[in-house]
Amino acid sequence: MRASTLYALLAMPAVLTAQMPSAPSVPPPDGFRVYLITDMEGLASVVFNREIISGYEGERYRNQSSQDYWDHYRDLMTREVNAVIAGARAGGARSFVVNEGHGGNLFGNILPWDLDTAAILIRGWPKPMVMSTGLDSSAGAVMFIAAHANAGTPGIISHTYAFDRLTVNGRVLNETGINALVAGEYGVPVVLVSGDDEVVRQAKEQLGPGVIGVITKWAIGRNAGITLSPAVVRQMLADSAAVAVRRAQRGEFRPFTLAKPYQIELVLRHSYPAELIAPIDTLSGFHLEKTADRTYRFVTTDAREMARLLDAIELVVLR
Repeated sequence: MRASTLYALLAMPAVLTAQMPSAPSVPPPDGFRVYLITDMEGLASVVFNREIISGYEGERYRNQSSQDYWDHYRDLMTREVNAVIAGARAGGARSFVVNEGHGGNLFGNILPWDLDTAAILIRGWPKPMVMSTGLDSSAGAVMFIAAHANAGTPGIISHTYAFDRLTVNGRVLNETGINALVAGEYGVPVVLVSGDDEVVRQAKEQLGPGVIGVITKWAIGRNAGITLSPAVVRQMLADSAAVAVRRAQRGEFRPFTLAKPYQIELVLRHSYPAELIAPIDTLSGFHLEKTADRTYRFVTTDAREMARLLDAIELVVLR
């Protein structure tokens, strides 16, 4: 491509529509596959946003990072994921897909050169379904690593995508629940969730008491916690992942499902400036119905369409 053509393309305004490019399929598994959705807020020791963002996520994030993000917490994240993979392998898993679900550095936080070499890594953004791109029925289990609690609850750095509240059929869902519903479209159960005590409590409430929870820390407030040693957490993750895979292979987990059609209500964060609202009001292709100043209604029979909508909204708010 000629440089002048490339510059012209880069200068064109982005068109916000539902027509996201479909993701290519990941290579087929050789044995039992675990699909890992990774975040950072639930890592051992993390309590501040500056520990988990790069400053490159968008204009509003400039100068909000710290050197610890680059020197320590990305490494910590990679080590926790590797611990889960090692444990899952000990439990009988043979295939691993890791999807970067954390928006820091625009979904590029894991250190690829230090990641377990058996893992297939999905990173970068935008991608069609934010936290669940590349997931399909070839997976036998989903695990959420370093997850966080729902917006408005007392978990460490708690939030839900770009929303103060998201409900499906009147039921409040956090990011774990939203993506568990997507996994349910493929018949894949969520078997393990790690993070602070609040997100583990929410996972068991939403997905059932049988889901395995790994508590990495206990929330004191949104930016304070009682945390275990990262090395201890990694051992807990490895041990729990092994148990989760063994139980999954015995068919002890069930996919998360809700009645269709899904009646979805989205309430955008009140902290967002007013200029972010208009682009969402005009988002084409999703049949959003605006019911209040920052509240929208969306009806679909496919949770994957909801995931595509969330990615399109992230495309607005991360600018």
